[in-house]
Amino acid sequence: MKASNNIKLMAAVATASLMLSACGGGGGGNSTAPATGASTPAVPSGPASGVAPQTSVPTPTYAADSFQLAAFNLVNAYRNSMGVGMLKQDGALDVSAQAHTLYLTSNLKTGAVTSLDHTESSANANFYGDTPLSRGQKAGAPTSEWIGENLAAGLNQTTIAAAASDCIGQFLASVYHLIGMTANQESMGLGYTAGDSSYPVYTCATDFGTSTGVLGSPGGANTNSVPAAGGQVVPVGAVLHSPYSNELQVALAMRPEAPNPASDLATPGRPILVRVNAQNSDSLTVTQFVLTDSSGATVPARILLPASGQAGSTSSAVVDPNNLMPNGVAVLLPLAPLKASTNYTVTFNGARDGSAVSSTWTFTTAAN
Repeated sequence: MKASNNIKLMAAVATASLMLSACGGGGGGNSTAPATGASTPAVPSGPASGVAPQTSVPTPTYAADSFQLAAFNLVNAYRNSMGVGMLKQDGALDVSAQAHTLYLTSNLKTGAVTSLDHTESSANANFYGDTPLSRGQKAGAPTSEWIGENLAAGLNQTTIAAAASDCIGQFLASVYHLIGMTANQESMGLGYTAGDSSYPVYTCATDFGTSTGVLGSPGGANTNSVPAAGGQVVPVGAVLHSPYSNELQVALAMRPEAPNPASDLATPGRPILVRVNAQNSDSLTVTQFVLTDSSGATVPARILLPASGQAGSTSSAVVDPNNLMPNGVAVLLPLAPLKASTNYTVTFNGARDGSAVSSTWTFTTAAN
């Protein structure tokens, strides 16, 4: 494939994120700093199901100079800072994620596939399994484990660390992938396959597993899903958010994502996510969700909600056009890229099942 086509692919590097079911840096995995992204819970409570967000996980077995270790540390540092809990290494999902990136890279190069996809065709080279669920189970995941997947691609980077940063950075600067990366899963497996001189495009995959306190078994329509119940359960009344409090080097713009949550916007700004406990189909309504810059000016933005949050929310909120947002989340999407090296303040007010929740926090954007 010619270089011009590689650049064209880069314009659509993100594929569909975790299809969330309608029923639903630091140190090799050791403890990191306490979470800073969660607002003080409005009411004291523990998890209704599953486990509380984990602030440490076992040290992974990845090689010291691997993409997997770099990405593992990035994901866990971010999740811990946000307050949604760290993820342990899942060996079976490492195998399935790696197999799928090999499938994607090799078949994108030949043109057998033309976009990122969570499914595989047995007619293509390096076929491993039809879906994230079947691939995970083939690799040894238990049949009771729910499995979801994030995918990205990009031009080959000069270092493994840069590739991991680019891959995870794409997820963070999105809507559906960000929601999927910061959900209630408990484990992850990581895959990465670089391109070659004739096709210098890498693919990466994060496969997520959830087992504790889940309701029902995966399968049917749930072959690429994080379940609504179980896993790591945040306290009722807590408001978790991305960017997290005082986060630095926040991206300026949303990365391309399919399906597109705002196809009418040429270049949206970096999405801002709010997440609350939604283990029992709880709804989050929004009365105020505002972003202001360092001068105090309000940033023009759109509020995106799942359909469950429409009633009781401000009339300016828009229901997710692709119906992929789960209960308990809301996204503020700036209509244009944010300004570089700027301190921003977010003000959020709403209600979880009628009980008021709120948070105000700041973050600072990157230099470019």
